[in-house]
Amino acid sequence: MNSIFRISFTILTFSLSMSLTAYSSRPFKIIAPNLANRGQVTDTIKSGDFVLGINDYGGGYITEIKLPGIGNIMDVQAQRYGRGGQSSIRCLAHGGKYNPTQAGYSDNSGTECEVTKSSGKIVVEPRGCSLFNGDGAYDYTRWENIAADPYNEVANGTGAANESDVDQVEEENLSVTIDGNNYRMQEAEVYSEFDFYAEYENYRGKLGLKIPAIRHYLEYRFIRPTDTPNACMGQFSKSAMSASKNNIWAESSVTSDISSENPAGVYHGTDKDMNATVFSWSIRNDLAIWNPQYRYVQLNSGEWQIQQREKAFTGNETDYKLCYIIAESIDETTGRALGFYRPDSFLNKNNIVGVKESDGSEAYTDSRITDNFYLDSPTRTPSMSWIGFRNNSKGLINRSRLTGAYEGVYEKLRQETFLLYGTPAELKAAFLTLDAYYKTTSVAEVRDSKENSFQIYPNPATNEVKIELGKESSNIEIFNSLGVLVYSKAGDRKIVSLTTSQIGGSGMYVVRVVDDSQKLLVFN
Repeated sequence: MNSIFRISFTILTFSLSMSLTAYSSRPFKIIAPNLANRGQVTDTIKSGDFVLGINDYGGGYITEIKLPGIGNIMDVQAQRYGRGGQSSIRCLAHGGKYNPTQAGYSDNSGTECEVTKSSGKIVVEPRGCSLFNGDGAYDYTRWENIAADPYNEVANGTGAANESDVDQVEEENLSVTIDGNNYRMQEAEVYSEFDFYAEYENYRGKLGLKIPAIRHYLEYRFIRPTDTPNACMGQFSKSAMSASKNNIWAESSVTSDISSENPAGVYHGTDKDMNATVFSWSIRNDLAIWNPQYRYVQLNSGEWQIQQREKAFTGNETDYKLCYIIAESIDETTGRALGFYRPDSFLNKNNIVGVKESDGSEAYTDSRITDNFYLDSPTRTPSMSWIGFRNNSKGLINRSRLTGAYEGVYEKLRQETFLLYGTPAELKAAFLTLDAYYKTTSVAEVRDSKENSFQIYPNPATNEVKIELGKESSNIEIFNSLGVLVYSKAGDRKIVSLTTSQIGGSGMYVVRVVDDSQKLLVFN
């Protein structure tokens, strides 16, 4: 290594590899009518004196956020599968009514999931998403004998002849086979083309964080084709929705080209794709238990402002950083507070991934977000607040359209978010720590124009390092702290992926591409 290297630092933190133990062994149900268990806490994760609990009867949705000296601030307001803390994705071209969710089908009917646990981590294993039927304005189900419809049930309550069904689909004969299992009637009707996967992980002591912090990583996988017989999205086709008595097909929301850069080519949206999607992540808390009166928001300039939480507030990324604090006190050194942080990470910015189903590897990534913002609604209802993040995106492409080099590829949407606890001052300091980490690891550094310049993008969610090359044929060499070559590869593509096991685990490394080098620090 006799060249003079320009060195920059990339810091990567990975959790220790641990065996996972299956927790839930109940039979899988896409619709599980279960009033008794909808507010339960089946699994918890601690971060210092802060506790987060989830419910595996409802897709791993959050039913407990326990603050010291108060207890569970969600309590009764989380005891519906459509509330608590969860995520959802909607397609606006389909009137917003095709909306796979994390928690389940309705307020009273969840989707069961399998959970695996290790020290400091909970994993919600991949499972199908049902559509959520909670808006009341558009009823696409008839056979409510499987799960009651609280909005449009017939007078006798039997669901035997519900005339509010408007989707033009005959559910009596509807049948679909998914992963070898047959589903009929309403279960077939609401079994969406998406799978859901999530991780909750204690991050106190990682990335330099000194206060309680939990990272929530999730994926919505567009894994089943939409143009097969009895596919769920079929009942939301342009013709079916236009022919219904409530025509809500929105032609204006059809995307002219769903992909930004990848996959290459023009993919004009159809009624078999997700067009103009809205993705939401939020928690809801019971105001009778905890009703903090202050909101700390940060401008992109770095300046902090303190507001009274008298009305809903939207922080758009063009004006505000995607982090904010809900607090008891205007004095930032006292009182309990929750911090919400959405990293400006490679993972979040490249929110769509093309996945090769054969081996789970990435075929491509794409940045399709059109705008990011957060919402703090202190009185979503008279008894409940709504606090979370939301983004609008160009959409996702139905896998049947991915042919040629992309045969066997499906797309997924992903996001990582942090929930932190402390005083406002402690949360501000934690945000600075996270800002520094993600600026180092995920934001392209200003470089000179040499053609061999490259960028390193660690992904803590998958114990993976991506090296993006300046051109498609460059030799990559990685040396450990003793100067020993531990990895060498002739880069034959624009992005090369490797895991820490391929370079030897924790320690300091130098990554060299031709005559340009960067340092990579890996911690277990």
